[in-house]
Amino acid sequence: MPKHGYRFIAAVESGNEGELERKDAGFDLRQFLLIGAAGVIGAGLAGVLVGLFYGFAGASQPLQPGMGAISVLLVLVCLTIVAALIAGIGVSFGIAAAGFASGRRWPWPMIGGALGGLAVGAFAKVLGVDAFNLLLGQSPGDITGAAEGAMLGGAIGLGAWLGGRGTSGRGVAAASLAGAIAGMVIPALGGRMMGGSLDLLARGFPDSRLRLDHVGEMLGEPGFGQLTQILTGGLEGLVFGACVVGAMTIARRQLAEGSVSATQF
Repeated sequence: MPKHGYRFIAAVESGNEGELERKDAGFDLRQFLLIGAAGVIGAGLAGVLVGLFYGFAGASQPLQPGMGAISVLLVLVCLTIVAALIAGIGVSFGIAAAGFASGRRWPWPMIGGALGGLAVGAFAKVLGVDAFNLLLGQSPGDITGAAEGAMLGGAIGLGAWLGGRGTSGRGVAAASLAGAIAGMVIPALGGRMMGGSLDLLARGFPDSRLRLDHVGEMLGEPGFGQLTQILTGGLEGLVFGACVVGAMTIARRQLAEGSVSATQF
């Protein structure tokens, strides 16, 4: 601009995207809340997708009188949305809190995601067990809890960090892969993801009308066995990681674009 100076209009990029965001835009409480909330919304979307998968699987089996396929689908979708939102709060805000840490020498998103998943998983499990004991006088069993939350949250945070925790899509792909691996490792080590917890709940109450045996039958396994839990756990982890980090990536991109626009003159 003659007699005025230079105006940079190109998008700013760096190999260290996380550090760039903090230096140029300044990571503050507002960004933490917006990015964390976006991750929770993504978790809710993951709950819808997983709920539809298990809902259609449960509805495809013969139902007892008075229990329609639509009712099975709606109940499972609502249940998985609630569970995903609870998990998303811990994992999303744990990963978002890494923005307050300086530098990329340590995998802060992994640490934050693991701690968030650990805390929320422990709280949800205690609350769920107590609620079943209080209302029904029976424990639901060893449902998913702190260990599963920490492993899944840490894996997704690590994937986002390795993929470049900024505005690119690499973090989404890496988080999806890491989430899928963690989702398969958890049941292989004796833990439970959402599908395994639902199957455990259904078998713990003889009068329950929920059965996920059809999922195992599609995989050539009688009932919701070990192989089925591993494969469905991988699917759950993939969807959860993709939706959570994908939503957070969109929020980061919008914040970054807003910051660049504000610096133009």
